[in-house]
Amino acid sequence: MQPIMDKAAFSRLVAETGSTRAATSFISRFADMLDERIIAIEQAFRAPHPGQWQQTVRKLHADAAVAGAARIHATAGQLLELDPQDTGIAPTLIGQLRSDARVFTLAHSALCEEQAFADLLATRRHA
Repeated sequence: MQPIMDKAAFSRLVAETGSTRAATSFISRFADMLDERIIAIEQAFRAPHPGQWQQTVRKLHADAAVAGAARIHATAGQLLELDPQDTGIAPTLIGQLRSDARVFTLAHSALCEEQAFADLLATRRHA
């Protein structure tokens, strides 16, 4: 099983954005939109055009890699590996995406609280 968060991806994001705050903000936006994105995947899966859901999953897959959402990235990857004609397991994988999203959101919230506490301690030490 993949880890919830990929800390190396977070480090890369910090390096790319130039700050921990900007990287955390990107991940917060990613986490805030997860439910909507999974609903969009589910709706696209049920749409008459059979390949439409793959484009929606590809975007989530790519963004999850940047955000360090390792389990979401892995589950989205499994969805992308499905044969478009053999989608019987897709609802199960979409359910797994929902579960992965909840766990990632909780882990991200805990990380934000930890960082806020560390910032507060640092401020008190310098005062």
